[in-house]
Amino acid sequence: MVFSAYGGTNEKPALLCIFLFILTCQPAVAQYPEIREMRPADLLYRQLHADIETFYRNAAQGQEMMPLQIYAYSPDREMSIFSLASSANLPYETIITLNRLQTRKEIRPGEQVLLPNMPGLFIPLVPQNELELLISGRLTGDLPDSMPVKIIDNGSLVDFLFIPGIRFTKLELAYFLGILFHFPLPIGKISSLYGMRNSPVSGKLHFHNGIDIAAPLGTDVSAAREGVVTETGWDYLLGNYIIIQHPGDYETVYGHLMEVLVELNQTVHSGMIIARLGNTGVSTGPHLHF
Repeated sequence: MVFSAYGGTNEKPALLCIFLFILTCQPAVAQYPEIREMRPADLLYRQLHADIETFYRNAAQGQEMMPLQIYAYSPDREMSIFSLASSANLPYETIITLNRLQTRKEIRPGEQVLLPNMPGLFIPLVPQNELELLISGRLTGDLPDSMPVKIIDNGSLVDFLFIPGIRFTKLELAYFLGILFHFPLPIGKISSLYGMRNSPVSGKLHFHNGIDIAAPLGTDVSAAREGVVTETGWDYLLGNYIIIQHPGDYETVYGHLMEVLVELNQTVHSGMIIARLGNTGVSTGPHLHF
């Protein structure tokens, strides 16, 4: 009970203060502005398109990047990721990574999708699926234009690194589309990407013809797709290794293995355990060369 400014007593201000105190102690998670229709009549839709055009113009002219803005959209009909990307004038990779999608799916009526006002990839600092594990390998490189952002995901804030303007590599796209391979480890972190790099052993620049995935010693290694084991053995650089021939003239190589669990000419199915991860050959720690 408190005294009012006019004399006497008044319980309402006290109750109001308690109520406001409770509100301010609650963790607040803001909602994103919602695009109602993917049509020019919608003000936020026009703003989204204007921002994306500004981004491309600024990028072409080498100008400073605009602030990142996230919008929400819930379609009134079923849509594919690709038709949504076309309507929003965004690359599908941007929508996929922001919304943490692992495979192609239809967006159901009323299902909320987040849309940013510029293209790029959203890489979570704690990956939760195979695609996110794969693209997390980009975090090992030099990322001068990247920005840390917090995104609301199911009511919680998730830490991402946003890299504007980039798209999926062919390998990342193949993983998403599910047309080639799946991730060969149940857990792991991309420690080195495909392409030119400074060797962790010699320090010299050379071409790295695979990706390195760091994981605990003895982790199960699985076949990334069905196929036939065409080669197993020992190599000075790769240590214990396996090569599998897949339909479509594709091959996968698995190196630095601790133990090989398949035999030459053996037919394997996708996801079958073929080896245990090791540290054999020229290696600086337990990992799979894939």
